[in-house]
Amino acid sequence: MQRPSEPEMPAAAALMRTRAVRKVYGTQTVLHPTDFVVSPGEVRALVGANGAGKSTLLKILAGAIEPSSGEVEVDGAAAPLGRPTEMLRRGVACIHQHSNLVPEMSVLDNLFLGRMPTRRFGLLDRARQRRDAQALLARHGVELELDAPVSELPAVKQKEVEILKALARDARVLLMDEPTGWLSVADVARLHETIRALRARGVGVVYTSHMLDEVFAVCDSVTVMRDGRIVADAPIRAIDRAGLVRLMVGDALAREASGQAMRPPVAAQSGPPRLRCAGLGRQGVFRDIDLDVHAGEIVCVTGLVGAKRTELMQAIFGAERFDTGTLELDGRAVAFRSPRQAIAHGIGLVTEDRHREGLLLNLTVAENLVLATLQRYQRAGLLLAARVRAAAARWIAALNLQPPDPGMAVRLLSGGNQQKVLLGKWLERQPRVLLLDEPTVGVDVGAKAEIYATLRAERAKGMAILVVSSDLEEVMTIADRVVVMADGSIVRMQSIGETTAAGLLRDLGAVPA
Repeated sequence: MQRPSEPEMPAAAALMRTRAVRKVYGTQTVLHPTDFVVSPGEVRALVGANGAGKSTLLKILAGAIEPSSGEVEVDGAAAPLGRPTEMLRRGVACIHQHSNLVPEMSVLDNLFLGRMPTRRFGLLDRARQRRDAQALLARHGVELELDAPVSELPAVKQKEVEILKALARDARVLLMDEPTGWLSVADVARLHETIRALRARGVGVVYTSHMLDEVFAVCDSVTVMRDGRIVADAPIRAIDRAGLVRLMVGDALAREASGQAMRPPVAAQSGPPRLRCAGLGRQGVFRDIDLDVHAGEIVCVTGLVGAKRTELMQAIFGAERFDTGTLELDGRAVAFRSPRQAIAHGIGLVTEDRHREGLLLNLTVAENLVLATLQRYQRAGLLLAARVRAAAARWIAALNLQPPDPGMAVRLLSGGNQQKVLLGKWLERQPRVLLLDEPTVGVDVGAKAEIYATLRAERAKGMAILVVSSDLEEVMTIADRVVVMADGSIVRMQSIGETTAAGLLRDLGAVPA
């Protein structure tokens, strides 16, 4: 593929650059020799399918891992490789998708964590700490309650604290890894204003995101990676969304991701539903939930932050209680006192937070894939390794896991491949009802298309699937029926044939009626 590029900038203009950096794990080359430049006052998007190599490149830039070969320069001088503290000292900071703040500590203490100002004899200089914090906030036009615990701040304010913490160290390069994964639309817009202000002050920003609308909204340029190589460098104005998706994933998956692929017809539903919620309620959380999901159907529940969709899923799964109403499975009333009971009755849940609730990151791909079905793969308390490997091989092929290594620790996989492992874990159990909570957050368009194809295949085999999603494009792509929730209640339920994106936006209050 021809690589479009801008004229190379003089070395002196770059805040940071790599020269032929390469990373190999065993016999697997995950990053081929790569040249990458971060310039002053530039917001550069770094995009690509999961497994494309962008996470590896970002970790090399941050000093989190050492490349197998090549060089990294900061301000034209060679930087030590694989030393994150040294990269911080040189003004390179990373803002992760998952917060690295200490929730119980105040904003003030988080800002200077690890570098508190001191007086003689090592005593903390609280007055200086507060003066420095106030000056930092004033310099960047940010308002924060310095004494408030970080846990009490809205998500976007926590992200601002992380950015200010980096700027307090005089960071001039910010590496932002999926910074908006858990933010509302309004919060994303506010964060983008902060990023534009940083750009105006000459900070260089590398913005890694799977949300392509954000890339076009805030970035000046884009670097596209595929199969461990850079395949395009271009000004953002020189490329459109369709072209960007094609560069990332190829023509076939691009059609699937954009909804142009043939949508299989859905037979009219008849007979009793596989799952039924009748008047389900929990005091102060959700109320009067009437919802059916039939075998061979995908129902999507959407709504704004605070709609209580996740809480409803947790109640169905037995992780939370409900006070009123009934839950039925294949026409029989059930009331699960724990997730273990729900699982035993044939319900699976792909949780929103795969790191904390879905996967055991230090275990291998194969071990994670059989976590929900361990009894099948044990004898006398011992794991039957050959059977585990066979099961893993099936799902690695079915889900197109990359790299296809059953012995790799899950923590080393890209986000999209981790999500595929989580999905495979539950599909190995073949539940009667599969619940999925925000199944493609932090997942690129290629992996999304593959996950959608997998869900359609399971629907065709008769699985009942209930999805919570804030991504309206996703809802329009995979749903057979759409449910809109607001403030703990269902405000609309209709078939996909009756649904339009504009209508959903009106229901969500995003556009006037």
